[in-house]
Amino acid sequence: MTPPDFVVIDVETACSRTSSICQIGIVGYAAGVEVLAYETLVDPCDDFSSFNIAIHGITADHVLGKPTFAALHPELAAHLGGRVTVAHSGFDKGALGRACERDALPPIAARWLDSVTIARRAWPELPNHKLNTLATFLELEHRHHDALSDARAAGQVVLRAMAQTGLSLTDWFTPPLSARARRKVMRADQA
Repeated sequence: MTPPDFVVIDVETACSRTSSICQIGIVGYAAGVEVLAYETLVDPCDDFSSFNIAIHGITADHVLGKPTFAALHPELAAHLGGRVTVAHSGFDKGALGRACERDALPPIAARWLDSVTIARRAWPELPNHKLNTLATFLELEHRHHDALSDARAAGQVVLRAMAQTGLSLTDWFTPPLSARARRKVMRADQA
């Protein structure tokens, strides 16, 4: 397998506790091409709320006999550890952190990017930067609140934003210049 330039993760949770991960999707991209697709249901070792079930459709019956987060931790660390890892908002990063804390596991060390922040810089004119809004705008095939589909869509947001702006993957780690700093650079260029 070609090592990915970046990976994207999305999780679904069983209830309001962010540590209650019940589905994980990971997609990896190298040179703009998908080179990794990983998904699994997870026994969250927690209750399922009707609110969350209504969002993603995953029930306790679906995860019966599936691995726990603790059992999956080494595989997740192998996919994400040491890589540029994208999530659409801070929710997924936070959920991984909470699940690691709950199970007394080491945090997964990754270099995180937020595809919401990327989308805001690339398409500031959009009314919002929710994943389903971006998928419609970018005409992506997308099944909202399915972890693998959400990860794939967030990855496409990053790739399309790179194409739109001309920024490289590493450029997204540098915050944009403030309006004041942009004016100063423009004045210096005109001098």
